[in-house]
Amino acid sequence: MASGSKDAEEEEVTYILLEVTGIIDADTFSKTGNCRILGLMSDNPILQVGNYIFSGEYKETVGTAMFFVEHSNEKTGPSLEYVCKSSRKLALQRAVLKPKKSSSKDTAEESDSSEVK
Repeated sequence: MASGSKDAEEEEVTYILLEVTGIIDADTFSKTGNCRILGLMSDNPILQVGNYIFSGEYKETVGTAMFFVEHSNEKTGPSLEYVCKSSRKLALQRAVLKPKKSSSKDTAEESDSSEVK
């Protein structure tokens, strides 16, 4: 491989503060292990954690959110390394999905076909 192609393969890492509210058990995130975010760069991203769906919007934080990585060291104990800061957060509310209602035209056709003559 050429050294130029190595640069093209680097991944960009982005940290986002998520504020998740709604009826959800705190252990859900650790039990599920995976989450999916749809439309991360849109005005209203969607987060899926297991069977739970959350709808969100970006907001300004009060103050500054700071991100750290914890390192363990047997001699000195745990330490924190600063990663980045942010003044925005993704505020997510629990969303409940409802079945799509059929249009009045579809309903009329269904009632016609179900009539007994």
